[in-house]
Amino acid sequence: MSENPQEAPASAPVAPAAPMPPASGGAYVQTTPGAPPVYVAVDPNPPTPAAHTALYGPTGTSRMLGVSALIVALVGVIAATLLTSITGFEAARGAVAHAGLNSTYSLEHLSDDEALALLSPVRGLVLWAEIGFWAGALLGIWAIVQGIVATATRRGRGPGVGAIVLAAVGPIVYGVAVTIAVLAGMAVGMQTYS
Repeated sequence: MSENPQEAPASAPVAPAAPMPPASGGAYVQTTPGAPPVYVAVDPNPPTPAAHTALYGPTGTSRMLGVSALIVALVGVIAATLLTSITGFEAARGAVAHAGLNSTYSLEHLSDDEALALLSPVRGLVLWAEIGFWAGALLGIWAIVQGIVATATRRGRGPGVGAIVLAAVGPIVYGVAVTIAVLAGMAVGMQTYS
């Protein structure tokens, strides 16, 4: 036996101190008794189920910002185009029929006051057409801004880009549809009077 009480007996093994785990999130695991501990890292991006990935994307952020931007763009384009086309058709038909016009020649030579007087009987329809225009413009701007944010922050990049494109193409669709509706309304109004 040793005379010094602070010395450990020679037959007792001393286990090495386990190092501190890194801050990245892992742990030291002893795989077999008596073996030194082994560091096992924790995956910071564990695999996700397909349904979770479809809704939140591979980064784990929600895609709903881009999806809602696309919905706003669709509502803006469709609602504004339908509302203004329908009311524009009826306003043009009513104005031409009320004025007793039977050709486009008489429309070309109207003064500003006469044109406003022509729209006076259908001013309620003209107001609804303006509401459709401004609502579509505001929803389109909203969809573009929200689509840009969704694309930049990767919260629904695909639908965000779709919202931007749809909101940018919307005024063209709107203009063509409303022009066709107003011309058709004028043609029907002239046939009614003839």
